[in-house]
Amino acid sequence: MNRIFNDRIIQRSGKLFTKSSYSRSVYGEQIIRVSDYYLRYWNPKRSKLSAAILLGLKHFWIEEDSSVLYLGASTGTTVSHISDIAHRGTVFAVEVSYEPFSKLLKLSESRDNILPILEDARNPDRYGMIAHGVNIIYQDISQRDQIEIFNSNSKEFRTARSAILILKLRSIDSSRNDMAILSKSIRKIEGFVVVETVDLNPYDSNTYMVILRRK
Repeated sequence: MNRIFNDRIIQRSGKLFTKSSYSRSVYGEQIIRVSDYYLRYWNPKRSKLSAAILLGLKHFWIEEDSSVLYLGASTGTTVSHISDIAHRGTVFAVEVSYEPFSKLLKLSESRDNILPILEDARNPDRYGMIAHGVNIIYQDISQRDQIEIFNSNSKEFRTARSAILILKLRSIDSSRNDMAILSKSIRKIEGFVVVETVDLNPYDSNTYMVILRRK
């Protein structure tokens, strides 16, 4: 059995669920009523964080009162599960594209701990005053300059002591092998040390989750 990190993440018959106060499905996921709360199925094919846990992730620093800066929030699939886990904290969800942001905004209307921000993650100075007190950065962005985006945000949000970085290797370089791209990318990370890497195959090919701690 895989390690479960806190009582907001539940494993049943090999499947992950997050404990939630909300009964409404976000992306068509199964909802189970249990006494005075709900369990939301955390689909590893739709969420890289769920996939990483099922694949043996050892370090997980999102707690009930965490303040999370989520870069590349999209429509809010993983954001909603982090919202369940950090139910006494805040998720600052940054998304640049209007269409997915409109769905993220709708999600935030039913959850008081999600604060959506329509902005380019390349410009952290534009939302630095909004996303104050961040202690964890979570980044899932498919761009060639993924590392540069992370570095600029880590400098802006110095209260963040840990980070979860998704590296989509084919978006960075399509001409080299995965290990060469991964190694080069990790060397470019500033201000943090790598404590763990997780290959997300078979859920996501050519994709790694990198767990970081500030130096």
